[in-house]
Amino acid sequence: MRLALAVIVVGILGAAFVYHERRSALEHGLGSVASQLADRHVRVHCQGLAGELLDVTAEAGTVQFDANGDPADVTNLKRPICNALRGFPHDVKSRSYACVLAQADCPRAIFEDVLAVHTLAHESWHLRGNTNEALTECHALQTTAHAAMLLGADAQAAQATATYALLRIYPNLPDEYKTFECVNGGSMDLRPTDPHWP
Repeated sequence: MRLALAVIVVGILGAAFVYHERRSALEHGLGSVASQLADRHVRVHCQGLAGELLDVTAEAGTVQFDANGDPADVTNLKRPICNALRGFPHDVKSRSYACVLAQADCPRAIFEDVLAVHTLAHESWHLRGNTNEALTECHALQTTAHAAMLLGADAQAAQATATYALLRIYPNLPDEYKTFECVNGGSMDLRPTDPHWP
């Protein structure tokens, strides 16, 4: 009986260790991508299972700002976002991603891949210091392709990911995330001489 209990305890501890190591490796990799997007060293924290079970908030990710308006050095991403980012490097090279390339309706898992990449880009702009949601979202749309490439997409799939976010995610966001100025050649255009959008 004691031996069986010991085996169970060791099994649980082993599984917890493996889960922790996998999450740490994912956070490290995502932190590297976010650091490139934010243009400074930052970290990514992925929500754990217990946090997900207790979570009642709607945001896919958050960055805290201090009283002076300076951002923290870490973004907290929801567990489903991190799970999708873990699968993105595989999914973006699979046949299932053809729906994004065609800008067609996608299975939920592929839609969540696009949402996750775009969320990482969005939170990285908060890590840069952007507090305004409309400005942050507009800049995120323009760097979603770069985020996708950093996560393993080729140039075509990366641009399709950004376009998919523009067409399928942006229109459904709350009003404070949208602005008529977020257009090609508009005041929020990061590359005004580049005809490609976003």
